[in-house]
Amino acid sequence: MKTVICFVVALTGVLSIDVKSLLDTTYTDKAGNNVTLADLSGKYIGLYFCASWYDNCEVYTPKLVKVYNKIHEDKNWVIIWISEDHTEAASDQDFKDMPWIRLNWNEKSTRGKSMFKLSKQHFIPAVTMIDPNYKVINTECSDLITFQPEDFPWQE
Repeated sequence: MKTVICFVVALTGVLSIDVKSLLDTTYTDKAGNNVTLADLSGKYIGLYFCASWYDNCEVYTPKLVKVYNKIHEDKNWVIIWISEDHTEAASDQDFKDMPWIRLNWNEKSTRGKSMFKLSKQHFIPAVTMIDPNYKVINTECSDLITFQPEDFPWQE
């Protein structure tokens, strides 16, 4: 009988995600126009993960909209919504109430899942903040946004 011993070593920072490459895709704004990463250059980026089927998201989204509408221009901040809805129709309906851009539906199960890994969370709603140099500065700051909006950009 053979004995196999496995050692697992966690190496922080060795396997890092190239955030800029991950974000380098085409998004859609409210009018259906394409928005590229070049269009977002120099901005703080919030990745917002939520779904219409989850009550906590339905409660949180209007709060986030209120803060976003109040400060996004002055703070040079954009939000990219990554839908966790089960259908494209539900996602489209949910997006009608959001003032930001979104990841296209056909990338939800690929790029969207990779983006969610940046959040290091297992729940929604979640907001991950990225600075203009494409560095994650807070993996999950949804509470800070609503309770301390004056602390933008909500660094960890």
